[in-house]
This record gives sequence, C-alpha cells and structure tokens, in this order.
Amino acid sequence: MTPRTLPTLTLAAALLGLGGCKTAPPAEAGPAGPATAPAADRVPLKAIQDFHTLAAPAPAELAVWFPAEASGDESARALLTAPVSGLVASAPAAPGRPVARGAALLTLRSPELADLKSRWLTAQARLRRAQTELAREQRLAAAQAGARRDLEAAEAEQASAAAEAESARIALQARGVTPEQADGTYVLRAPAAGTVAEWKVRLGQGVAMNEQLGAFQAASAALAVLELPPPAPAAWKLGSRTTVRNDERTWQAEVVGLPASMGEMTHRMTYRLRLSGAPLPLPGSPVEVQVPAGRGVLLPTAALQQIENVWGVFLQEGDQGRFQPVKRGPDVARNTLVLEGVPAGAKVVTDGAYLLKSKLMRMKFGGGDE
Repeated sequence: MTPRTLPTLTLAAALLGLGGCKTAPPAEAGPAGPATAPAADRVPLKAIQDFHTLAAPAPAELAVWFPAEASGDESARALLTAPVSGLVASAPAAPGRPVARGAALLTLRSPELADLKSRWLTAQARLRRAQTELAREQRLAAAQAGARRDLEAAEAEQASAAAEAESARIALQARGVTPEQADGTYVLRAPAAGTVAEWKVRLGQGVAMNEQLGAFQAASAALAVLELPPPAPAAWKLGSRTTVRNDERTWQAEVVGLPASMGEMTHRMTYRLRLSGAPLPLPGSPVEVQVPAGRGVLLPTAALQQIENVWGVFLQEGDQGRFQPVKRGPDVARNTLVLEGVPAGAKVVTDGAYLLKSKLMRMKFGGGDE
C-alpha cells in the first residue's frame, strides 16, 4: 500500500463509523398494555361469588322502637327506719319478694314502746279521775253546797290531766302506732305494694330510735330510662311527648331528663321519660320507647361499610358495585337508619358488602383485581 492511499482509507473508515452512529428508526407499536385500574369507588361484582341486593325504599319520616328499662323515681324508693328503740323479734321479710301494701315486714320488741303505752294508760286514768272530781264539784256548786276554791282546783286538775293524756297520745302516734293498739311490740309494715330492696339488720339485733333498717322499692315504675346511640333525636326536648309500651300495655310519656354528656363506657346518651297511666310497669322490667328518628330509610346494618372513615353502601350499577357515601343514623336492632345518600329504588348490596369493601381496599392500594 502506497503512502498516498493511507489517508483515503482512513477517511473511508471514518465515514463508515459515522454511518453506524445514526439513530435507529422507531420500532412498530406492539399489542395494548394492561387496562387501567378501575375508579377509586368502584369494584367489579365478579370479585365476589355471592351477594344480595335490596331496592332502597323512598325516604320517609320514621319513628323506631328502642329498648328501655322501667325505673322508679325518687319517691318510689323509701328508707325503712325504726320509730322506737328495741330488739328485732322476727325474721325480716325476704328481699325481692313482692308484698302487698300494709304487709308485716319486721317486728320489734320495744321496752320504750311499752313505757309509752304505760304513760298513756296512766294519763287516761288520771284524766278520768279528774273528770269525775270536776263533775262532783260542779254539782255541789250548782246546789250552792260547795266551795268556789274546790271547784277551781278540780277544773285545774282536769285541765292538767287532759294535757298529760294528750301528750302521751301524741308520743305514741309520732311513733306510728295508735294508743289503743299499742303494746310492747312494733310491727313494721310495707308502705306500698312492692319489695324490700335490702335489710341492714338481723334477727335478734338491737336497734336505736330512727336507725335505718333497710330500703323498700315500690312496685310501680313511673320512669323509663332509655340509652340511645348518637346522633341525638333532634325533635326531642324537655316536655316532648312519645309512647312507651311492653307486651301488655301502652303508656304516654314525657321527656323529663336529657343527657348532659355521652357515657364514657357505653358511648350512649341517657334519656328519662315519665310515664302516665295505670297500672305502671314493675321496676326493672323491659319496655320499648318510640323515638323520632328523622327522615331516611332503614337498611340492614350489614350493608353499611366504613372506608377511610367514611360510611357508605355499595350500589349495584350494571356489573359493578359503586361505593356511595351516606349519612348514618342510629342502629335499630339489625337495621340502621340512613338519613342521606341512598336514592329511592337504588339496588343496595346487603350480603356481600363487606367482601366488596375488602376488594376495593386492595384495589385502591395496588392489590389488583385477582
């Protein structure tokens, strides 16, 4: 190769190298990629094997029955006290056993009561003697055969004896016994039909005057105590009227107590309603209270699901379930009141709603639609 041909070869090689550095033409488009993820509030219904729907009724003003408990007010519970000192001479009536008004609950053997009866008998004897003496002096004075001084003394004695007898009578009546029937024992009787709630004394125990013996619960409950989950019924205020019922009777009731705050343990609000009508229910017995729930629809509680702190239901739209936010009201047995968000006639997924929620959550966070 001659020296002259060397630059020519070098130039040719450079040109070939430049040709190899040209940009390659774009490749032809291949087949389409995976479908985009579904909308954030939709999930294919094929994701679950079995589900049921319910056609939502038209919203209406609803009043629902909530369970409550009949309760006695402050006047229904009474303390049982000893009006006299003494000794418990009979076994107290069994707590919790219904008794009639006036039934004997407990007997006290009381020397104090015996002494009061003795004083009353003595005062009565003195009064009769003074009355006899006064009548004699009055007859003598009428016949002008007696002294004026003796008549005045008889009158003073009769007045003193009458005052002493009255004092003895009042002392016995203040202890709950009539003077004629009083003796050395005191029978504690039921102040009303009801039950003894508790005893604080035992057979043979000595008690002092005014000592508490136990507590008594009247057999009628004038109140209904109702615990409601939030939100509170907007229509209820002090004085609002409603209906209370049990298996046998129905009562009209008035709201007399509103909740000051929500219970720390139950997270419920307590209402007190006063019943009217007779006979009233027994304390502690179950009743139901009709509560205005507002305008909405009742749906099975299983249909409501919470996603990212938002309550809603799944509505069937073709082959997809769409998550529809709603305004949730209180639970009623196995149903829940939905105040807003569900159109009339919409197909609400009931059984299977939880599975749709789980699938939607996986899809939202990249779990796919397997």
